[in-house]
Order: sequence, then C-alpha cells, then structure tokens
Amino acid sequence: MSKNIIQIVLAMLLPLAVASCYSDDSSLGDPDSVKSIEIKDIPPQSAVSFAGKTLTITPEITTDYPESDLKYTWYIYVANSFEEAHFRDIPIGYERELNYEVNLNSGTYVLVLEVKSMSTGYARFTRTQLNVATEFSDGFYILKETSDGKSEVDLITKSGFSTDILTKMSGEPMNGTPVSLSMVYQQQYVNPDDNQMGLTNMLNIFTTDDYRAYRTEDMKQIFNYSSICYAGEANDDIYYNMANGSNCFFMTSKKGISFKSSSGTNSRSTGKFGLPAVEEDVDKHIQLLNCGRMGMAYWSNTKHGVRYLNSTGTLSNDVTSDPTGGQFCVSSGINRIGGVENVWFLSEDKNTKQRYLHLVSNMGALRQTIEINPSTHLAKASVIAACGGSASYIYCVDGGKLYAYGWANNNEIEVSLPGQTGNIAYVTNQWFWVAGFGDTTYNFDNLIVGTQSGDSYSLYFYDNLVGGVPTAEAYRKVTGTGKVRYIRRATPVAVSNLIMTSPSAMRGMPIFPTSE
Repeated sequence: MSKNIIQIVLAMLLPLAVASCYSDDSSLGDPDSVKSIEIKDIPPQSAVSFAGKTLTITPEITTDYPESDLKYTWYIYVANSFEEAHFRDIPIGYERELNYEVNLNSGTYVLVLEVKSMSTGYARFTRTQLNVATEFSDGFYILKETSDGKSEVDLITKSGFSTDILTKMSGEPMNGTPVSLSMVYQQQYVNPDDNQMGLTNMLNIFTTDDYRAYRTEDMKQIFNYSSICYAGEANDDIYYNMANGSNCFFMTSKKGISFKSSSGTNSRSTGKFGLPAVEEDVDKHIQLLNCGRMGMAYWSNTKHGVRYLNSTGTLSNDVTSDPTGGQFCVSSGINRIGGVENVWFLSEDKNTKQRYLHLVSNMGALRQTIEINPSTHLAKASVIAACGGSASYIYCVDGGKLYAYGWANNNEIEVSLPGQTGNIAYVTNQWFWVAGFGDTTYNFDNLIVGTQSGDSYSLYFYDNLVGGVPTAEAYRKVTGTGKVRYIRRATPVAVSNLIMTSPSAMRGMPIFPTSE
C-alpha cells in the first residue's frame, strides 16, 4: 500500500487500544455449541517507514477449530479517523503471521486481526496500535553554521546520525548564517504529490539570506521566499521565525507579524501569508502564551521592548518599552512549573551593557523586570536557554561552564554534567509533555549541551532531569562538523490544536522551545 492510499487525519494521539473481541453478524445457533477462539493481546508496535523494513507479528491463538477451518485477515486504518468504520476496506495480510512491509505516512494506526471459522462463521478480533515514523519524521534537527558561513542541517534519530542533509538533497547548503529554526506542526500547504491542500509537520529554516520549509515526512522542500507569501517573486521582506498558536500561525519579519488563521485538522489552505497584521520590525524572539491560547509575546526592534499580540492577530500592545531605544533582545524562553507559566525576555542596553530580565504572565502582562547583577554569569553569558519544565531556571554558559540562574532568589548554581568534557559552547532544553490524557509515547525532556573544537562539535543528550539538573551520564553523544546554532525536536505525531488547547495547561502543550 503506497503512502498515498492512507491520508493522515489525526486530531490527537489515540490512547493505547485495548484488544477487543466480538462475533460477526453470522447466525451461530446455540452459543454453547460454538467452539472458542482466543487471541492473546498484541502489544503496541513501532515501525520505520519507507526503509524496506518488514513488520512481523506472530499472534498467540488458542482454539478448538482445526487450522484448515480458520481464515486469517489483517487490516489497518488510521487511528481516530473515518476509516475505523470501514476498516475491512484495507486488508494487508491473509496469513496467521503478519509480514508487512511498512510504506506509510508517519502517524498512529490501528492493526486489526480477524480470525474466523469458515464452517460456523464465528469470528474473533483483536486490535493493537502501530506507531509509524520515517527516517526524517522522528528526531532532533540541528541547524549549524558551516566553516564558510552558510547554513546546513544534521539529523539525529534513534537509528542513526545523518549529516549535511541539505547538501545531499539539493547539492549545497543554504546561503546565509542561521537565524532561527522552527518546527511547525500541522502547517498548511499544497501537497506536491497530489496538488491537494492539507496539513503536515514542517521544518522552517531561517538564515540571514534565505528561507526554506521542508516536510519532515520525507524532507521534500515545500516553501521558499517566493512561495511563502502572496507577493511571490516581488517579496522583499526578511523573515525571522514562525510558530503555530491555538488557532493561528504567526511569522515574524522585518516588516512585521504575518498572521494566518487555522482550525486544526479541518484547516485547509495554501499556507501562504498575506501582508503583516502588525507593521513593525519583529525579530526571532517569540513565545506562545498559554500554549498559544492567549496569543504570543514578542520582541519588537521598533519599540525596543516586549509586546503582546492576541490569538486572533487583531490586538497588540506594549508590555515593556525603552524610550531611549538602546535595548535589544539577547534571549527569550518559557518556563512551566506546577501549572504556572513564566515567559521571559532578557534584554541588554547596547550603551551601558546592563541586562534586564522581563517576566511576562501567560495573559501577556508584565510581572516583573529584574536588573541583572553585572557580576552574575547571566550578565556575561552569550549562550542562554530556558529550563522548560523541571525547574525555574535560565541556563547560561560562561567561561565554558554551564550555570542555572533562578530569578525567584536571584541566585546561580553550576550545573553538573556527568561524563561531559570540554568547554561548553551550546545549550538547549527540548521538551514535550502530554499528561492526563493521550498517548505519552513521544514525551521527552532533554537537556542538550554542546562543545566546540575547531570546526567540530560534540553534543551530549541528557534526560532524567531533576530540578533542571541531570542525574546520570548522557544517554547519547554525537560529533559532527560546523557550529551548532539551533536544535529542534521533530516527532511524527500531529501536535494539533486539540492538544495545544486542552483545558489544563499542563495536560497538553506544543513542543518547546519556540525561540531561545
């Protein structure tokens, strides 16, 4: 079955399917006279698609019927889709043991096994979940700067490490140095395979000279400067970043914030942006408020401060402003502890070098502005990132060491990194957490630190964070060429508006960070 047969219609991940059994609509007569068929529950399955790999399942079946009387049929359908009612339309196997080469779009599917007695018509069924990923859809994308000042991408997956993907696919890296890397889930587009409007998970790359967007299903290029907006070849804007809120998509640029409405899996659009809804110089620093339900906070180069934009793109106002025009944004991030959300922007006065930490609520209101003590590591660091959900910290690198600044007590600690060697040159906390409902298969909370030696980088991946600090050695280390600028986690799930706008802010959220 080709990838075009089944269309992903996921609105949220399917909870683990509990195997169920029932008889078909045939006449069975006296039920006490019917022999039994028992099928042991099949555990959830995972597979990598388009890699020539075969999914093999050998079910455990107990029955009084002779083997010659049994008919086996395996079916598949997209989880939580209209196909569930018509699952018999997609058979994939007719043997007791399933041997199925997986060539499916990434996503969550349900496998159904039917075992039927041909003599009596009696049938039993069992179901299990199948999580499908492609080589590109599930992993950590690394946007790096090459030795000649261009932008290239590496990818770390469970199965391997792919380097210089852009050069391998298009012959050369992107022009310009990296500006930002945005992973947008369920981004609107016109599918080049069938010329139909749809949704897909997309990696958006912004450099000083270029912009491109790639479908993480297969790393096919979808957008560029000419196609992302209706201006086409006449487009002369400079783009910085993109994010999806609860019912919209935002893109920031030299000319302002472009806005597109969306409506989850029912959304259909070409994906192109129109004229900016907010006309001002807005840089890459954008943070979603309350998972995008309350809009976003962003840094305005025009106002030299933090501003707020509501979720419909119709209302914007100042959160902070610098009338002297001397401040610029050094870094930004978001932190959630116990259901309390703090969005922060770290600014610096270009004349005095004094830094200020602006704390913003999830309603877009200023909570506090803290004047950073010049003696702190945060005041001197050039590499800064948020600790997303395990502690109220801001990570910063000073003198090749990693520190965590806590704004509540204005204190700093050095973060111990078991097994890590060399001077640290990069840090990020990548995280995604679904709790209370839904499939937690893709939950993660990774602290990633990088070292640099000449034109070679090394990345250490830590999980098991307690209070923002790793408790064990890195579970993975990779080494590549270039200088790491941004990392974004891609998963094959549809991080839809249903997850992003769940009643509890801690039950579902986008994959972070949006910007550092």
